[in-house]
Amino acid sequence: MRRRYKVQRTAAAPTPRQTFILITHSNSPLSISAFPPENNNIMASRDHIPSQDSDRPFKGDDDGAVEAQTQAPMQMDQLDGGRYAWQSVIASFATLFIVFGIQTSYGVFLAWYSKHDFPNASTTQLTLVGSLNPGVMFVSGLFVGRIAETVGFRPVMAAGCVLMTVGLLLASFATQVWQLALTQGAMCGLGAALVFFPGVSLPSQWWLKRRSLAMGLSMAGSGVGGLAVVNIATALLPSVGSAWTLRVLAATSGVMLALATVMAETRVPKRTIANGGRASALIDFELFRDRRFLAMVFASLVVPFGMLTPYFYLPTYTVAIAQSTPAFASLLLTILNVFSIAGRIISGAVADHIGNINTYILTTVATGAVTLAMWLPAGTSQPILAVYAAAFGFFSGGFVAQMPPIMAQQFGIAKLPSILGLMYAAFAAGNLAGGPVAGAIVEASAGSTVFPSLQFGWGILYTGLVWIVGAAGAMYLRFGLLDSAVWKAY
Repeated sequence: MRRRYKVQRTAAAPTPRQTFILITHSNSPLSISAFPPENNNIMASRDHIPSQDSDRPFKGDDDGAVEAQTQAPMQMDQLDGGRYAWQSVIASFATLFIVFGIQTSYGVFLAWYSKHDFPNASTTQLTLVGSLNPGVMFVSGLFVGRIAETVGFRPVMAAGCVLMTVGLLLASFATQVWQLALTQGAMCGLGAALVFFPGVSLPSQWWLKRRSLAMGLSMAGSGVGGLAVVNIATALLPSVGSAWTLRVLAATSGVMLALATVMAETRVPKRTIANGGRASALIDFELFRDRRFLAMVFASLVVPFGMLTPYFYLPTYTVAIAQSTPAFASLLLTILNVFSIAGRIISGAVADHIGNINTYILTTVATGAVTLAMWLPAGTSQPILAVYAAAFGFFSGGFVAQMPPIMAQQFGIAKLPSILGLMYAAFAAGNLAGGPVAGAIVEASAGSTVFPSLQFGWGILYTGLVWIVGAAGAMYLRFGLLDSAVWKAY
């Protein structure tokens, strides 16, 4: 098929000094940019040239003629610390604060609903409401990312802001569990997808040298949001009830997500179909022919089966096996969340020096290793459990923060929302089934004395091994596809 190219100028005019011409071809538009010598390090960035590691080029938008439209000034001085760069971090942080804060706080609502608002409803019915939110969000990633690339980040995030706000407001008037499932579950889940996938992709557009640190700061929003919204819900529910608590959270979500939408400046051209060309498919199936992508999909499928087990079962273990108080069990979750925030930020700073993929492998393997080395033999030791909560939170936080910069490094930033959408869709199975699988193992191990952790032992062993096996996908990408050298920054 004959290609159509469009010459796109950057906003900054070239200086009188010697300039370098950079020609990029990201599957459809040909972009010619001029910039002075001090910026020629950008020429090596995978944001601007196709990756040489893929087995074959992607078709991308070759199915139809695509015209590039710039969303924000392509000023090189805005990268790595300019106004737009910091706006992207703040917008992403606020987005993740609300999305994961609302999802994490459902545990508090679950306890309240089962005791006060819906005492006759089964635990399974009420649990389904909370599972629908992240489930719908991750599955929606299959198409939300592609839509954001086509119509722009702001319209998609604005729609998500409205859906989440209205979903929480409607939930405050619910009188039946199915109404909660539609509003606090499905509607908020779809709204979360519409703000999450553009929001989490945003910092990668404005950061190059310190991209991992910027992503770590952004991803910390999910941990901070979890702590803050859980405490807000815990304080409000006994005093004003679930209806007004939901309305307060709706107002908070609306304000923060609206601000994030306003700050969502992009520098990557959006995809608009021109001259009657055929629109690209919502799902880029060509990616599944790239072994780099499949390697990370494997990790994304496997690791989530053990990701939430400590969140679900560490408090139960602490009370049942360590004979601790519920207050200490709650303290362990607080420790876990606080160290998770630190892990996301620190791992980002480390990854900028040793490489995203190396950091991903180290943190994933370390998370499985500390689970096997600390929780499995912990028995009744409260100090070991406290140290384990801190270690698991720290290393698992590093794992969470590295996925976006790895995908940006390997595939560029133009398709990052749709690529992350596909990647996070793989999380859905583990997020929905991981907890129940671990619970079934624990129930089947009743009376076991093989490990000091008694009936929890086989479930803990399963959790640790899942993390280590999941790291094999990233190891194959690093050593099998990119570079077999024992140590090299990747």
